[in-house]
Amino acid sequence: MKFMVGVILSVLASFSVAEVNIKINKQQYRFQQPVRLSQVLSIVATNQDWYWPATGFYQLDESVEPQRDEVLSLINTLIVELEPNNERAIGLQALRQQIESWKLAKRIKRPVSYDLARVNMAHNPKLLDGEYLLSLSPRPDLVYLSGLVKTPGPYQHLPGANAHQYTQNITLRDDADPDFVYVITPSGDVQKIKTAYWNREYIQLMPKSQLYVPIFSYLLTPSLSELNQKVAELAVHRVL
Repeated sequence: MKFMVGVILSVLASFSVAEVNIKINKQQYRFQQPVRLSQVLSIVATNQDWYWPATGFYQLDESVEPQRDEVLSLINTLIVELEPNNERAIGLQALRQQIESWKLAKRIKRPVSYDLARVNMAHNPKLLDGEYLLSLSPRPDLVYLSGLVKTPGPYQHLPGANAHQYTQNITLRDDADPDFVYVITPSGDVQKIKTAYWNREYIQLMPKSQLYVPIFSYLLTPSLSELNQKVAELAVHRVL
């Protein structure tokens, strides 16, 4: 009899109800079963004129933290090799402080749009058991600068401006790379943009883009190139 009860309980446990917790901006919603993205968006879709291209969609877990730890470890290794008052060491220390302060969550790289989710099942995934975050806003008017800049943070979005124009309007550190920057689009794509005068790319930044100014890497310092790439990839998971 006890064996049969154990079997029944085991079967019932296998059919346990999934719980999906979704935070939309600061409001928490709970679903007792898997739910489609369109159902979630329907709760708030008509509340405001949301700017869907800048929507951040995240899974709230700790899976990105090892990625942050790896970047910080690379920075620490490079700092140890330098004198404390070396300009590169100062820039690396400032970069480390920036990355330590970032709020991170695992980004789900998927276009989010209420209209698109309603008409196209490919853009209407079923959210399973777990914790999620949807960051919605009206059309933003900011871009976010980080890396080898004296004052990292949000800056006014300049309609029609390219990456080079943003770097001309702020103070860069002496060891900033003069030839290119990284742009992280609102949808989470990483683009390496040339900014040198002889091969400059005129690609406009969307509102809520990130612009990472890398540390200058010589041909004989592949570790710096690796660091720059990994910082840009980590920035994809920033919650802004």
